[in-house]
Amino acid sequence: MFTKLARSIRRALPSTCIVFGQTADAEHSICNDCGCELPKLGDCCRRCGIELNGRLVKGSCCTSCQLSPPSFDSCIAVFPYASPIDKLVADFKFLARFDIGYSLSRVLASTFNTYYSGVAKPELLLPVPLHKSRLGSRGFNQASEICKVLSKHCSVAISHSSLTKIRNTQPQTSMSSANARKTNLRKAFAVNRLDGLTGVTHIALIDDVVTTMATTQAISRMLREQQDCRIDVRCLARASRTL
Repeated sequence: MFTKLARSIRRALPSTCIVFGQTADAEHSICNDCGCELPKLGDCCRRCGIELNGRLVKGSCCTSCQLSPPSFDSCIAVFPYASPIDKLVADFKFLARFDIGYSLSRVLASTFNTYYSGVAKPELLLPVPLHKSRLGSRGFNQASEICKVLSKHCSVAISHSSLTKIRNTQPQTSMSSANARKTNLRKAFAVNRLDGLTGVTHIALIDDVVTTMATTQAISRMLREQQDCRIDVRCLARASRTL
């Protein structure tokens, strides 16, 4: 009920820029000045999406992916996880700022359509799930909200029920090592309705931020155990480190 009311209120408000609040003519509420000033990703690893910062030539894989490729096929973000994107994403998630979520998701939708221009799009969007206790306290799943915008503007179906988080894990940011993060997510996810994935050969896994890849790796490995499919990770922001 709260989330529906919050969405209605946000939609009724005049269009203002989500960054500094000035009037925004753009339909996704990012004014032209802020659109130019928001941080942008440079050349990124074509597999895990981490920014290369001049370490390798454009279109290459980072050293980590060359040595140990991730369980998904590609990861692409819209923004680096840096100021003010980090605060905007946090306000979306923790303060129910659906106007921010919608605006950032519209930018993601635009890059999504550009990336798949002339080639086959994913057949299905899968939001990274929240545990029922986290979902109950927050009131919504931010990845599901992003998927709704992508589905509408990219014409790709969503499955909200195919994946479920069956174990309430500690926040990944509280883990001190890669092994701890991997252990924390062990058997945390499950395929809830395999029938919804029957015949699907290309999936887009959607999240707000990819930091260590532990979550996307865990889900992708689980999906690959169930069926042979391409998995593309798409997110609003990508952290500059894998830790």
